[in-house]
Amino acid sequence: MTVKVVTDSTSDLPPELAKELDVTVIPLTVFFGDEAYKDGVEITREQFFDRLTNGNVHPRTTQPAVGDFVEVYKALTEQGHEIVSVHVSDKLSGTMNSATSALQEMPGAKIEIVNSKLTAMALTLVVKKAAEVAKAGGSLQEVATAAKDAAENTQCHFVLDTLEYLQKGGRIGKAQALIGGLLSIKPVLKLVDGEIHPHEKARSHVKAIAKLKGVVSSNAPFEEIGLIYEGPDGERAELITFLEGLTDKPIVTGQIGPVVGTYTGPAVVGFATRKAS
Repeated sequence: MTVKVVTDSTSDLPPELAKELDVTVIPLTVFFGDEAYKDGVEITREQFFDRLTNGNVHPRTTQPAVGDFVEVYKALTEQGHEIVSVHVSDKLSGTMNSATSALQEMPGAKIEIVNSKLTAMALTLVVKKAAEVAKAGGSLQEVATAAKDAAENTQCHFVLDTLEYLQKGGRIGKAQALIGGLLSIKPVLKLVDGEIHPHEKARSHVKAIAKLKGVVSSNAPFEEIGLIYEGPDGERAELITFLEGLTDKPIVTGQIGPVVGTYTGPAVVGFATRKAS
């Protein structure tokens, strides 16, 4: 009996990595008015960001239905697998509720559900670690423990061009204190116990990125680093070069998808860092 890892689309897990690690990704849904699209399945990131920036309807999102989880869990367990299901922070999404409700409909199934208290590339790093342990033949408990340990040792710091999308989407958390009279501020934000908090302030994008680099450098070295990025390609290459000096492993890169993009907006730079357990 082998262990399979399941996650949700807020991880923005690169498709090629999901295939390599044999991870099942359950999509959330993004809405433009009454139009519903499965994240990464029924709408591309290019289509999403075009509508986000050029349309007149602000999107909203919803967690997967309980039935979506039941369908995936049943398919995997009927094939003889055990499951570790690793998901977005319960303070940012109701996805954990759907997963837990699905588990209650499957008495006797060997499934462990893990609240990562993270999202985006930070969640990818946790899922990646769990899947690597699973592929190496780890037991259900070993894979679940790897996921929990990775989550506890993973941090996420990021810079947004504007807080507008976080505020509109109701995910601004403790960064709400920055709203009002601070339009010129480019704050460095971080995830703390599954919620967004302000970390440092800067007066420009360039200064914010410098502070972001400083935060990460001061905590190096790392077991693994992920780059959260949506912006000019030139800056991406420079950031990867910078991060390569802080870890021995290749930098994990991906693109922001529709659900996460609903709250970050079209411009974001962030570093997800994982220390060894």
